[in-house]
Amino acid sequence: MVGTDKRKISHGRKRNLLLWYWGRRGGGAHYCLEVARELSKRDEFNLHLSVSRDCDLYPELKALGLPGFDVDTYHDVGSAALALWRVPRIRRRFQDYLEANGIDLVLCTMQHLWNPFMLPAIRKVGARYVVTIHDAALHPGECFMPYQWWLDWEIRRADGYVVLSDHVGSVLRARHHTPADRMTVAPSGPFSQFADTRRAGGKACDARPPRRLLFFGRIIAYKGLDLLLDAYARLKVRYPDLSLAIHGAGDLSPYKAALDRLPDVKVENRYIAEEDLPGILENADLVVLPYREASQSGVLVLAEAAGLPVVGTPTGALVEQIVPGVNGLIAAGVSGEALAASIAKLLDDPALYRRCVEGIAHNAEDRWAEAGDRISGFLLGDGTVAPVASPRYSAASMSGAERALPLRRQAR
Repeated sequence: MVGTDKRKISHGRKRNLLLWYWGRRGGGAHYCLEVARELSKRDEFNLHLSVSRDCDLYPELKALGLPGFDVDTYHDVGSAALALWRVPRIRRRFQDYLEANGIDLVLCTMQHLWNPFMLPAIRKVGARYVVTIHDAALHPGECFMPYQWWLDWEIRRADGYVVLSDHVGSVLRARHHTPADRMTVAPSGPFSQFADTRRAGGKACDARPPRRLLFFGRIIAYKGLDLLLDAYARLKVRYPDLSLAIHGAGDLSPYKAALDRLPDVKVENRYIAEEDLPGILENADLVVLPYREASQSGVLVLAEAAGLPVVGTPTGALVEQIVPGVNGLIAAGVSGEALAASIAKLLDDPALYRRCVEGIAHNAEDRWAEAGDRISGFLLGDGTVAPVASPRYSAASMSGAERALPLRRQAR
């Protein structure tokens, strides 16, 4: 039974849980929305929600009708600097809200740069703090070291952790010696905002063979765009009608020579806004994840929502997320040659491609409900949530977090 430092929780009383996300855009906003929907269905909590008015999904989050504490954060680098003077006042108001509503537990769905300033308020009211860890360490090629310092600082001060893959859990355990009973694994499901009813579940799998490849997301060294370009060059000789779309912000200069040589490649080198995503997904047949390293892929759950199979490398949590022959294929190695071979299997075998399209909905079925069960069971500390009974995750992948376990306050 999870208690707090300053207030006793009587037997049978509902927990007052605050879901906290002050980010603005991207997968973090969608993840918060899905978790809020799931936890709002459960009778164990009086659920509150604290979000930023600058969030892309603010209207959708407010449509849930939950009581909460809304803040104005910032929308770019300049406004972020100007907003710092408001932080002490926001912290006082945040603490007042926690105290007035008797908040027992705070679950942060994704870290924000202001979190360290707010954690003292959570401690002063005696609430427990659980944080969702999307990445326990910087990816190769990411150089903003203050982020790692800030992330480690927040991890050391949390009472418990929700991780989205066993891979991230293993990094967290190795880096911080985190006890297994302070962590639970709750894989995310597809983002429903991008569900395409014409494709999901194989309701409208095109008769023509799949030929439109998609790379989506940040362009940074560990994402392996060079591996994909190598694979595409190999495949283009054999499949002249093949095309590749690249959508994402980042430095393309290391890839310019390869791009200049390759035909039928469309590049949008910018941040992709929410409203542009449906059209991009609609114009693709297959999403490629050529990563050299990965925690878990938000692009993959985006592809699942659109009913698009994926081909990925055998790295990080991709081997947990991709079920071969069900929602895509895993390459034999981290190389352009291995990627090309796996992509070719789907290009050459329309029946296999259709099975993957049809298998996506089944593979993702009830995954958000399972995540909600695991998170709520972990927060309650009742130890009753069973392992996810699905071929998506092997028994080994659940090691150290195969059941919901009680939180223990970290020794200070």
